[in-house]
Amino acid sequence: MRGLMTGRGAAIERPSEIPMFLMAVVQNALAHAWRLLLEEVAEGHFVICGEEEDVITERLYMILDDLYSNEPEVIQGFSSFQTPVREGNLSNRKGDKLDCQPDLVFRPLRGQLVTRSSAMSAIFVECKPIDSAHPIGSTYCKAGISRFVREDYAWAVDRAIMLGYVRNICPLPGGLAYVLDSKTGRQAYRVEEGLMYLTRTTHGDDVYSSVHNRGLDTKPSSVNRLPITLHHLWLNPEEPCEYSRCRLV
Repeated sequence: MRGLMTGRGAAIERPSEIPMFLMAVVQNALAHAWRLLLEEVAEGHFVICGEEEDVITERLYMILDDLYSNEPEVIQGFSSFQTPVREGNLSNRKGDKLDCQPDLVFRPLRGQLVTRSSAMSAIFVECKPIDSAHPIGSTYCKAGISRFVREDYAWAVDRAIMLGYVRNICPLPGGLAYVLDSKTGRQAYRVEEGLMYLTRTTHGDDVYSSVHNRGLDTKPSSVNRLPITLHHLWLNPEEPCEYSRCRLV
């Protein structure tokens, strides 16, 4: 099948398993870069409130690049990766979309993963704002989580990250559980396991996970359609941009 082939035609038999310690490195890098971004906000050099998602992600990416290029030792394990990539074009699993663009991609150096495709085996991060104009259901889930479920992103690995820029009052896990635990949400996002607490970043941000079956059909997953585990990391400004609240119950 076209979408399951690598450069020399070797089929990817099953998703590559990303070790949890590599996931932790990326989560810690994102959390640390966010704190540096908040310093820029405090100094009046950047605005998070009301800013477009792409602008925030671009600035976060440039901070990550600066850290990687000049101070990789600040993030333990960061040197185990290649330079982070923003919106690198990749094909989906089916192979009928050639320009899928995950917001951020962290590729481990050769030898860190057991894989037949270094291009497709990476830690993919999809970023979404969360506020009254960007509800969890229509933005974070429908325009974010769904991309992993329908195998546009991260189809060759077993884990990926959803990064939320929370600009109102909306905490994990309740804000997301309200959608994923509903009958409609479980069906739409093929929820295999609901939210579970995983860990914290070095800056104290909680990370939760959810498990989703993949593909648009409802048939049992084949060997190439093992579920994907999504790590959910939500980051906040020093003060909420608005005091609207997401639904929790």
